[in-house]
Amino acid sequence: MKKIVTILLASLFLMSAANAGGMIGIKAGVGSLSGERTEDASHGTGSKATGSIDSEYAAIFAEVEAGSMVSLGLEIVPLEAKIDTKATTTTDSTVTVENFKTLYALVPVGSNGIYGKVGYSHADLSVKANYNTVVVNSSSDTLEGPMLGIGVQFDNPLPFLDILRIEGNYHKFDELKITTTNTNGTAQTTAKKGEADLMTLSISLAKSF
Repeated sequence: MKKIVTILLASLFLMSAANAGGMIGIKAGVGSLSGERTEDASHGTGSKATGSIDSEYAAIFAEVEAGSMVSLGLEIVPLEAKIDTKATTTTDSTVTVENFKTLYALVPVGSNGIYGKVGYSHADLSVKANYNTVVVNSSSDTLEGPMLGIGVQFDNPLPFLDILRIEGNYHKFDELKITTTNTNGTAQTTAKKGEADLMTLSISLAKSF
């Protein structure tokens, strides 16, 4: 994934140098991350549970025109997020999500500023147990999956930020896994699997070139 990001960034600079149209910008919004436990070895495959967390976020992005009707872009969230599990769970831990980035293609729909997006997102994960009695044996170290989005673009009167966008995106992430051992009393090892998705709503300001 890092190689893909490097190649895209290099392409952005090369295409900019060749006077290709594009933009750079910033965005702010809110996101809702939802998760579902699909398998718990200690309770069987039928033991499902769900949860969600809402948060504000900010990102930077760059786009270049790859043709008359398609733009390619890279969006990066330069912040990290920490998610705590419930203290009553056997996998009581904190998950850190960082380096969240999305490669995407943007296609205008008609001439009224509406556009669609399709891309692929990737983030780094690290898991740390909250108590000494819980040991994290293994866990997924990436959060990744496809993204679909829709938005509308307007001209902005500010000369240094001449593009305004309102956008909604949906991310569907691959399966996540974690195996832990509870050393309090009997050393009980549990393996869990789950799925997650993310919905965001944002406003962007950008400078076209």
